Amino acid sequence: MLHEIPDNLDALIREEKRQVAVELIQDAWDSAINEGIEPGIVAESAIIFALRQLCVEDGDGCVERLVSSLRERHQNGEFMPGKSLQ
Repeated sequence: MLHEIPDNLDALIREEKRQVAVELIQDAWDSAINEGIEPGIVAESAIIFALRQLCVEDGDGCVERLVSSLRERHQNGEFMPGKSLQ
């Protein structure tokens, strides 16, 4: 008997990849902090690095769309630790 494949399999795979990515980034963040680098420097460096890589991989338009979405996402509380998103 074949197992049923959920309609949202791609979404589930994407979410699992996000979770793994967050764990890896958290490890890198912790390593930088343990080396004595201030959180603001780590954050700015990570953002700049990520945007450069995204530009190389997916183009400037992708970076522009992401950056444009950040203000609204911030206003919606997406970046607040412990805040439940709806």
